[in-house]
Amino acid sequence: MRVAISSGHGLKIRGAAGPAPWGLDEVDEARKVVEEVADVLRSADVEVVTFHDDVSTSQSENLNRIVSWHNSQQRELDVSCHFNAYQVTTTTPRGTECLYLTQSELAANVSRAIAGAGEFIDRGAKKRTDLAFLNGTDEPAILIETCFVDSKPDADLYDEHFAAITKAIADSIAGEAMQPAAPAKPPAAPLPMPPPTIGLGDRGSCVALLQELLEVGSTDGEFGAATEAALEIYQQQKGLSVDGVCGPNTWAALNQDSPLPPYPPPPLDELHERVMQLIVETAQRSALASYYWQDRGVAPSGYIKGMCFGYATMLRKLRHRDAVALITAQADRGDPEHDALSWYAEEFKSLDMDNTATGIDTLRHLFVLLMALGSRESSGRHCCGRDTSATNTSSDTAEAGLFQTSYNASNCSSDFDRLMDEYFTMSGQQTARDLFDDDVLCAQSEWANYGSGDGYDYQKLAKATPQFAVESTALVLRYLRQHWGPLNRKELDIGAFQMTDDLLMDIQQIIEGGH
Repeated sequence: MRVAISSGHGLKIRGAAGPAPWGLDEVDEARKVVEEVADVLRSADVEVVTFHDDVSTSQSENLNRIVSWHNSQQRELDVSCHFNAYQVTTTTPRGTECLYLTQSELAANVSRAIAGAGEFIDRGAKKRTDLAFLNGTDEPAILIETCFVDSKPDADLYDEHFAAITKAIADSIAGEAMQPAAPAKPPAAPLPMPPPTIGLGDRGSCVALLQELLEVGSTDGEFGAATEAALEIYQQQKGLSVDGVCGPNTWAALNQDSPLPPYPPPPLDELHERVMQLIVETAQRSALASYYWQDRGVAPSGYIKGMCFGYATMLRKLRHRDAVALITAQADRGDPEHDALSWYAEEFKSLDMDNTATGIDTLRHLFVLLMALGSRESSGRHCCGRDTSATNTSSDTAEAGLFQTSYNASNCSSDFDRLMDEYFTMSGQQTARDLFDDDVLCAQSEWANYGSGDGYDYQKLAKATPQFAVESTALVLRYLRQHWGPLNRKELDIGAFQMTDDLLMDIQQIIEGGH
């Protein structure tokens, strides 16, 4: 095994320092520890290379230089040596700890070994996801916080037990290096398209599926500490990178254990031509077809027809217990800060539109709100590009489509990206493009998209595939209503609520009639 060890910070970028005369200097001491640990490892026939940064003059340069050096080495383990600071000089012992991203067991062993040798408090292994060294190195890595430079008891113990501390670090690393390698397990076959990568703080049906597969106590669709802990145990058992994040490799392993549902969900069967004709005729003869929306005028006929079809599609998805349909049909959560139905609760109540029960009525009323939002934001034009008077030209913030939603709204639920996967290559009836095109002229400039990556793809999809815009915005309305200024200011035309509800009820009857 070959180990690469570096000292934290640099000759010109100093780290923490305790007060004179007893305080420790992080840079000076880390260099001593690195070289002493390297000597002990070499005596145990472990190959070691070391590095100290004598060149960098800024923190970012220093971090980049250290990470680049590690990634340029042929090695199996990266180690960075640091000293901690309490920020206030203290006569209280503070102890040692070892930070990790994936190497929880090794980090715990190293921390325990240092604590035993130096008579320190063992603060243990601490997972960190925000450190450049742990995130940037390509091989397994740990970052040692030997002790606290501004704790006098720590400094005294470090001086007294220096040789024992460095030997303990080396022995714990050498012990890891000398363990016989476990037989390699063939990796699970990759999925053609895995569900979205999810981690701590995420929510949605993919989280609920993961919780079900891991038999987490609550399948609430909220990725919390219990889900993360269960996932890390599973990853360790499967020989995967233990990072608490469910990505392509973990999804593939889960699929090998128990086949996952088809991902993305397949398109619905196409509606019969006669049913489509009924939907279109119902939309055309409705009062909403000639309604003059406040400050926006009469909507394109394609908008009314398209939204009627959009509602019909969501009703059919609800029958199939589709995740997004189930979420959007949830009862008013009593959360006006996030849920648009809660924010407009008084307006709905004044019209006797009850959203207190999960089901079709609540879903229909959400579409009432959705149709008013689309009228306000784009005048019902599916190809509407971003507001050119604004400066939001990054891929994540550029608005697009019927509701002028932007990709940064995707943070509200993993089901947003699930919808992107579902609709990205879809063609035909379910996209609703032909319906929304009617009576709409799209300038070439409106098709322009900004930035790159997922945000760019989102803008393109939102305009070219209106049904995706309908469903993704319906989802965001339940989780992130503050995404839209006009909705926040309650500028939507509530005068159209009742006639919109009447129209959607007619569409509902067409679908419930067995179509």
